[in-house]
Amino acid sequence: MTLTVDVDVDVDVDVDVDVPVPMCDGAALATDVWRPEGSGPLPALLPRTP
Repeated sequence: MTLTVDVDVDVDVDVDVDVPVPMCDGAALATDVWRPEGSGPLPALLPRTP
């Protein structure tokens, strides 16, 4: 299934690179966190690949 969305939005983002996320087995996986600047409740998407 392919979903294509055409969106023209100018948004400033904050990016934290290589943020360690602890796993239940004690390992820490690194991920990048992208979020819009500003405050307020915002939706979240969590894409992960093996």
